[in-house]
Amino acid sequence: MEEKTIKLLLVENNSVDAELVKKLLSTENNVNFSLQQAENFDSAIAILAQNNFDGMLLNLSLAQNINNSCKSNLDTLKQQAPQVAIIVLSATEDPDQALQVILQGAQDCLNKQELKARILIRSIKYAIARQRQEFNTRQQAVMKKMLDQIRSSINLESILETSATVIQEFLQSDQVLIYRCDSEQCTETTVFSQSVDDELENRAVEQFMNAINFSDLYSILAKSTSVQAVTDTYAESTAELQVIAPQDVRSYLILPIWLEQSKDDSDDFLSIATPEKTIASEQKPELWGMLVAYNIAKTRHWQDWEIRFLQRLTTQVTIAIQQSQLYGRLQSANQKLKRLAILDGLTGIANRRYFDLVLNQEWQRLAREQQPLSLILCDIDYFKAYNDTYGHQQGDLCLQQVAAILQDSTRRPADLVARYGGEEFALILPNTPAPGALFLAHRIVRELTRQGIPHQQSQVSNFLTLSMGIATKIPQPKQPSSTIIEAADNLLYKAKQAGRNQLAMDNWVTSPQQLGVPSQQKHNQT
Repeated sequence: MEEKTIKLLLVENNSVDAELVKKLLSTENNVNFSLQQAENFDSAIAILAQNNFDGMLLNLSLAQNINNSCKSNLDTLKQQAPQVAIIVLSATEDPDQALQVILQGAQDCLNKQELKARILIRSIKYAIARQRQEFNTRQQAVMKKMLDQIRSSINLESILETSATVIQEFLQSDQVLIYRCDSEQCTETTVFSQSVDDELENRAVEQFMNAINFSDLYSILAKSTSVQAVTDTYAESTAELQVIAPQDVRSYLILPIWLEQSKDDSDDFLSIATPEKTIASEQKPELWGMLVAYNIAKTRHWQDWEIRFLQRLTTQVTIAIQQSQLYGRLQSANQKLKRLAILDGLTGIANRRYFDLVLNQEWQRLAREQQPLSLILCDIDYFKAYNDTYGHQQGDLCLQQVAAILQDSTRRPADLVARYGGEEFALILPNTPAPGALFLAHRIVRELTRQGIPHQQSQVSNFLTLSMGIATKIPQPKQPSSTIIEAADNLLYKAKQAGRNQLAMDNWVTSPQQLGVPSQQKHNQT
C-alpha cells in the first residue's frame, strides 16, 4: 500500500529546533512527511509561490519582526497560500499568546520545550483537516458569489465580464480574460474582462491578444484538455503552446472551454472537457473559447488547488453561458412564434387576426382623441380568372407582389397593411383624413400601373388592377370598430358594381384615369 505524503514547510532559523522537528516527524510510520526548510519569512514566501504544501510549521519569532506584526505576516501567508494549515511553534508557554496567534489565523500553537512526536503529528493532521474544511467553505462562498452575480443576468456579455472579475479576484492575478471564438478555427475572438484603467495593463491585454496565434493554439488545445500554465515566460519555452511571450506578461495560464454538441438535438452544450469525456463522447467537442489569467511583472507558480478550483469555476461559467444561449434561442423562438401569430404565411404582411386587433385598438384610441381613422379595402379584379390562366403558383406570387406594393406605399409606422381575405387586402390609416387616404390609394394605383403585372383574362385591362373602398370616420365611443369595416366594404362593392378598377369614397366613385393615372383599359386582340 502506497504511503500518504504530507508536504510541510518548516520556517525555522534554529538548526537544533529544526533537527528536533525532523526527528519527531520521522517516528510516524503511517504517514510520510516531506519537509522543506526556510530560514526566514521572506524565503518562506518565495518557496510558497513556487510549491504546493499541506501545512507550515512557523517559528513564532520569525512570524514577528520590527516592521510587521504577527497578524500582518500571518495575513500575508494566508493570502499567498490560503490552503496551507499554519502551526506556530513558540519558545515559551503563554496561553494568552497561543490564543492570540490562533485568533490571528493560525490553526494551532505549540510549545517547543514540550514538543513530543505524538502531539506534533496529531496537531499537524488536525490542523490540515480543519484548514481544508475552512478553505472549502471559502471556496464555496466565492462560488456562490459568482453564481449569484451571473445568475442575476441573462446577458452573455454581462455574464462573461462578471465571471472574469470574480475569477481575477479569486486568483489575485493582474488580469483575467475570457476569449470567445468568433470563427470555427478561433482565428477571430471577442475578449471579455474586468475594466482596466492602468496603462501597463491595457498594453498587456493588447499584447496578449496579438501574441496568441489562435489558429495554431486551437490544434494544440484540441490535443489536451488540461490547463496550460507558464510560470515564467522569460525562462520557459512557450513554443509548444504556440504563444509568443508578450513583453509585459511574465506568467500566465490558459484554460480551454469546450463546446459539446447535444446528441438529442441541435442545442449546444458547454462544458469543461476531460480526457474521459473526450474518449466517451461520440461527437468531437469544439473549442468555444478560453480563459486566460496572467501576471505582468512577476513570476507565478500556479498552485494545483488554484487550477482545480478554477476548473470548477469555469464549469459554472459554461453552464451560465449555456443558459444564456438557451434563453436567447427561446427569445428568438418566441419572436418567431409571435410573428407567425400575427403575419400571413403567404404574403408576410399582417393577417386577419392581427388586423382585427389593431383596428379595435386604434378605434378606441381615436375615439378618445376624436381624430379621424381611414380604412381602405382592396380587391384584386378578376383574380379567379388570373388563377385559372396562370396557375395557383403564379397566383400566390401575384398576391405577394400586391402585398409588397401596398407595404411599400405606406410611409408611417402606425399604418398597417393586412391580408383581409383570399385576394382582399386592408390598410388601417390612423389619424388620416379622407384626402390623405385618397392620396395613398392614388400612390398604390400608380405603383401597380408602373409594375404592369400581366392579366390577359381581366375584363377591364391587360394588366392587374384593384378595386378599392375608402372609408373615413371619427370613431365614437359607443360604436364598434366594425362600423368602419362595414362602410369600407359597402364602398368596395360600389367600386366593383361600377365596373371594377375603380376607387369608391363617400358618395362618389372614380376611376384611376380620372385621378391622372395612365390608362390600362382592355384592348381587344385582333
